[in-house]
Amino acid sequence: MATSFSLRLRRLRKNSSLTMEGLAQAAGISKSYVWELENREVPHLSVKVLVDLAKALGVTTQDLMGEPPPVQASPEDLQFFRKYTSMDRADKDRLRKMVNLFDQPSSKRAGGRR
Repeated sequence: MATSFSLRLRRLRKNSSLTMEGLAQAAGISKSYVWELENREVPHLSVKVLVDLAKALGVTTQDLMGEPPPVQASPEDLQFFRKYTSMDRADKDRLRKMVNLFDQPSSKRAGGRR
């Protein structure tokens, strides 16, 4: 049974115009292991094989595993987060309530006045 990892691996391999044999050679594994990774649920995949596959495919291990890219925070966001983490619980709760107001329509935020 193919898993999301299996399907992703096959898609990335084909997008790289690699055969199973070509990927196997580039990653230093056997062709039969590539077939198994693309067609079966493999319970344990070593970090080394994961890294070698990603390098052979020209992608990151996060891409291969289907993880979202890390969030890039601006310096202002990082400064805000540092301030937030140093606040006491009551101040954090008040700030969360203020931020949640932005989820409401603007007429409710203004107290119903326009």
